[in-house]
Formats: sequence, structure tokens, C-alpha cells
Amino acid sequence: MLPIMLNVENKKCIVIGGGSVALRKAKKLISFGGDVTVISKTFCKGFENIKTKIKSYEKDDLNSAFLVIAATNNHDINLQISKDAKEKNILVSLADDRDVSDFIFPSSQSKGDITVSVSTNGKYPLLSKKICNEIDIDFYNTILPILEKYRQELIKKSKDTLILHQLISEEMILLAKNNITEFEQKIKEML
Repeated sequence: MLPIMLNVENKKCIVIGGGSVALRKAKKLISFGGDVTVISKTFCKGFENIKTKIKSYEKDDLNSAFLVIAATNNHDINLQISKDAKEKNILVSLADDRDVSDFIFPSSQSKGDITVSVSTNGKYPLLSKKICNEIDIDFYNTILPILEKYRQELIKKSKDTLILHQLISEEMILLAKNNITEFEQKIKEML
């Protein structure tokens, strides 16, 4: 699968299913600004603040959707949802069948301007979550504004982009971890 970042802000996202998997997918889409509606005859706890429709799935539920998540506890219904979505050229993900899905949700964490995503292509999601959580996103959010501040100036002064790689070398990252002020001073010296 092609790893991409997908803008779902204000886009119609339909989740079919009322269990914990559907809840997790709906919350993820909402956290990125998706206009989410969840369709199911029954819902587990946690859907109280999410737009829901208490009903059985019908093909017309997909009209004008940007993407669809099939997360029922019935594989045959999920396959029908997939078939219906594909007929309408709508991206679809089946919670129980990554091979039929157009996309899957990787493990991810977002803070500030950094989003980290890791996937095992559905083979062992807990491993991707572990790897994702091992990345010190707080540290990288600390150095990002400094790197951004000097990036354009460095590009203007040097046609050689090697200097941009030098700014994030092991030596520079170690310097930043030990002393952020010295890290920024070293960048100024490189100018």
C-alpha cells in the first residue's frame, strides 16, 4: 500500500458498525476533522458525542461519501459495503480484511506540526503502535521551529542541499538533545 497523508477535514466519512473497532475508527476520523456519521442498529458505549443513525446499512447510505469504513461484526456485510463503495468510486476500508481494503489505518501519533505513522500492513498492529510510540515526537517538535527558521536562508546561500542533511546528522541531533542553545548556535555558524 502507498503510504500517504489524507485530508479528511470537512469531508463526509461513513462508518458502518457500532462496536469498539467502529468507535476507534470514527474517533480517529473526527480527530482529523472528518464529518463522520456512524450507522448501526446498536452501539457500544462511547458513541454519545458522535453523529449516529440507528438503522441497518443500505447502499444509499454511501451517497456523496468521501470514504467508508466497514466495521460490522459480519464479514459478508463488510464485503457488500466494499462492493457498493467501489461501484461508487468511494475509498473503503474493511476492519476485517486488509486485502479488500483501499486503505488501512496505520498507528500514528501527532503533536504540533509532526505526525508519525507506522504500519506493518495489518500483519501485527501492536508492533506498529510500539514502534510509533518509541519515537520522541516531543524532542523533534522542539527542534523543528529552529530548523524551519534557518532552512530557507541555508537554501538561498547554498545550492548544495547536503547542508540540510548535515543539520539533522547524528552529531547535530545529539547536540540538540544535550543543549538546544548550542544546537542553534552551530546552525548560525554554518550560515
